[in-house]
Amino acid sequence: MNLPNKLTFMRLVMAVPFIYFLQESNVGGFKYRLVAFILFVIASLTDFFDGYLARKYNLVTDFGKIMDPLADKILVISALVIFVDLDYIPSWMSIIVIAREFLISGIRMLAAAKGDVIPAGKLGKYKTTSQMIVIMVMMLLGKNPYNFYMMLVPVVLTLWSGIEYTTKSKHYFINSR
Repeated sequence: MNLPNKLTFMRLVMAVPFIYFLQESNVGGFKYRLVAFILFVIASLTDFFDGYLARKYNLVTDFGKIMDPLADKILVISALVIFVDLDYIPSWMSIIVIAREFLISGIRMLAAAKGDVIPAGKLGKYKTTSQMIVIMVMMLLGKNPYNFYMMLVPVVLTLWSGIEYTTKSKHYFINSR
C-alpha cells in the first residue's frame, strides 16, 4: 500500500473518534467540538495530501480512486447527520447531500461493472471542499442562526455536481443490463 492510500485509510480510521467527539459535543461542549474539529482538519489535510502525492508521484491507484471519495463521504455524511441531530441544520439539507452521494456511488458501481473507474471531477472537488469548510466553521461556532445560510453553498454545489455527474454518465443507465 503506497503513502497516498495509507493516508486515505487513515482518514477512514479517524472517522470513528471524530463521530464520537462531535456527537458527544452536546454534552462535552466546546472542548469536544474542538477535538472533533482538530480530527476533521487533520482528516481534511490527508485528503489534500493523498491526492497531491498520488498525482505528483504517479501513485494513482484504483483503490485510491474509489476509497478516497468514500472516505470523504463517510466524514461529511457523519458530520451532517450529527448536525441534524444537534439541530444545527434542517434534515432536508443532509438528505440532499446523502442522496447525491448514493446516486454517484451507484453510477460508479455501474461503471466498475463495465471495467471503468470514474475519478472525482473538479465540480465534485469544489463541492467536497465547500462541505468541509462549512462543517469546520459549524464545529467552531456550534448552533447558530447562520448555519442554514452557510450550508446553502455546499447544498447548491451538491445538486449542481450531481446533475453534471449524472448527465455525463447517462450512458451507464442507458446501456446497463
